[in-house]
Order: sequence, then structure tokens, then C-alpha cells
Amino acid sequence: MDGLGRLGYSSEMSNPDSEAPGSALRAAGVERRILFFTCVGHTLTHVFIHFFTAIQPQMRSSFEISDEGLTRIGSISLALFGIGAIPSGWLSDRYGEKPLLVAFYLLSALGALCVGTATSAWMLGVGFALVGIGTSIYHPVALAMISKGMRSPGKAMGVNGLFGSLGTAFSPLIAAGVTALTGDWRWAFLGLVAPTIIIGLWMAKSDLGGKLDQDISEETAGSEDDGAKPSTRRSLYQIMTLLLIAMFFGGVYYALVITKLPDQLALAVKSETFQRDIVKKAWLPFVVYLVGGASQILGGFLITTREGRGMYVIVLLISTPLIYALGVLSGGALVATACVMAFFMFAVQPIENTLLARYSPPALRGRLFGLKFIIVFGAGMGGGTWLSGWVVERYDLAAVFTAAAIATAAALVAAIAAYLIRSKK
Repeated sequence: MDGLGRLGYSSEMSNPDSEAPGSALRAAGVERRILFFTCVGHTLTHVFIHFFTAIQPQMRSSFEISDEGLTRIGSISLALFGIGAIPSGWLSDRYGEKPLLVAFYLLSALGALCVGTATSAWMLGVGFALVGIGTSIYHPVALAMISKGMRSPGKAMGVNGLFGSLGTAFSPLIAAGVTALTGDWRWAFLGLVAPTIIIGLWMAKSDLGGKLDQDISEETAGSEDDGAKPSTRRSLYQIMTLLLIAMFFGGVYYALVITKLPDQLALAVKSETFQRDIVKKAWLPFVVYLVGGASQILGGFLITTREGRGMYVIVLLISTPLIYALGVLSGGALVATACVMAFFMFAVQPIENTLLARYSPPALRGRLFGLKFIIVFGAGMGGGTWLSGWVVERYDLAAVFTAAAIATAAALVAAIAAYLIRSKK
């Protein structure tokens, strides 16, 4: 069965030259809508998760808590962001991706409302918990939808990854800008509520092709010159285990870098006026993450014709010294290195997601993506966010990037081990 016929449509729907042009147009429209709602959702997911990084001083002042105290509360959302991925993936496999993604939009909006109206540290924790639960739905469900519903999932994941990077890039800028404009950090969160609800309701009314039970991909699974695809169940399990270990450490180093990079970049400009202006401080991470986002497109396109494990090793190998350098450089060299580092750090994401999609059956795709994200976000990023505050309190800001480089090196070791597993002839 070919193309969009696997979505439950007739085979003519995937053939523009068939006698059913209306069906073909509808199928193309379904793909466009899938990509639109998953891309917008990816941007919002990273906005929700990273919003607080640019306005930490203002939030600490409101609740009179320490740096470690705020990052501990912030880690609640990241821990639940991962923990919720398993039930989200299971529900999407059972009931379909669309209703779960609608729930993502609505629950995330509720969490933002609660954070924005919190009057105590424990209420802030409840709000972050709701944000974590809502956003936990996104990755396993949206990536399963893309991998099953797009004819070129590698390229689509690259585009989708770019929109996630845009969310990471814009989140500190938007949070700082709204805080400076209104004089209250709460409006940064409250301003997200209505747009998120509107998009969720729009998605609920849109035709996304029904429940996706099989892949429609026509994309090549990769070439033999980038590692050999495994031919036995045992080698498949070994590779998946090692890749998940690498992804766990990836979550740790990503959280360490993202949480404290805005503070480190601010030190690159030796100006007290700049240091006090939260909007000016937010521009540097915006530029860095924007550069990083471009690599998602490149990574998605490159992995389309490659098996992927070799690319994963190369990207981690280059990232390790660059992340360490963030803690020892200053001035323009720090900003330039951060841009190069972000380019390689963000390129990892479409590579990881495409590898997981290729090595998992469609019927279990949501659950396996859920497993990945409970490991990456729940354990890796949740622990990394808390660790960033702990390291700053006991050592200094530069030490955060040393810890991140160690975590990157650990991911590299696991990725190399996964690459070395070859198919049996």
C-alpha cells in the first residue's frame, strides 16, 4: 500500500496524476496542516518551557527565593515534561494524535494562567507543574504524527525542529520585552493564554486525516556508508538502549546550557547599563538560538539520505569542546563560540528523532517517543535544570558549562558505542 493510502485514503490521493485530483489536493492539505499545527506547537512548547530563564531575577524577587530555589521549582515543569510523555504516547497510539495535541494546547494555556496568577512559591510550583503536564504531550505525539503522516519525515522533522529553536530563541526576548513593557513578569505568561487556546480550538476543527496507524513515508532509510542498519532484534535493542542513554545525557547538557547561557552571555558586554536592561540581555541568546535553529533544517535534510548514527557521533564530537569553551571565553569570542555551539547542539534534535522513528514500529511510535522524552526531559533536563542552580550556588557560573561538557562527552561515548554495532552478515 503506498503513500497516503495508508492513512485510510485511496491510493489515488497520493498521486497527482490520478483521476481523483480532489483527493490528491485534500491529502496535500492534510500534510500542510499537520506540519503547521505541529510547528506552531513546537514553538509554543519551547516558549512555555524556557520562558522563565530570561526573567529569573524578577521572579526570585517576587517570591523571595534563591537561585537554587527557583531552578528547583522550574525543574518541576521539566520533570513532568518528561514523565507525562509515556502516558501521552500511549494515549496517542490508542486514540490518535489529534485529540492529544488539542489537549496539549489547552492544558499548556491553563498552566501559563496559573503561573501568571501565582502569589506564593507553592502556587508557582503548581503552575509550573501544569505547564509540564500540558507540554509533556507535545513531543511524543507530534513527532509520531510527523513520522507517520509525512512522506518525507526527516525533512519535516528538520523544519519542525527549526520552529522549536525559534521558540527557544524568542522565549527570552518575549519574556524580557513584555516584562520591561508592563513592569511585571506575570504578563509574559498571561499573554500566552488566549493565543494558545485559539490555536488549540482551531486545530480541533481542522481535518488532519484521522488516526494514523501506519507510515506513509517514501523517504530512503539511509545509506550504508554511515553505519550499517541492524538486521537482528538483539542488535536493534542494543542500539536503541545506547541511543537512549546518549539522549539522556543530551537532556542534561541541553538544560545546563539553556538555563544559564543568557546569564553567561550577558557578561560578554562590560556595561552596567546593559547588565541591568533585561531586554538588551535577551537579544544575545536570541541571536545565538536563531543561528542554532538553522541547523535543524540542515540536519533534517542530511539525515534523509543517511542512516544517521555516524552523523550523531560527529555532531556530539564537535559540540563537546565548544560547550566547555563557553565557560572560559569572554567578549566577542564568547558570543561567536556560542553561535557555533548552538548550530551543532540544535542539529542533534532532528537526527535523534529520525533515528528513533526509523527503528520503531508505527503502532508503538507514540510510546517509544514517550520513553525518549521521559528520559530526556523528565530525567535529563529536569535534573540538568536543578543542577545548574546547584553548581552556581556552590561554584560559579563558568562551572555550569564544564558540567555540561562532561555530560556531552558521556553522550558521545554512548553514541560511539551505538555506531559500532553493525549488522550480522
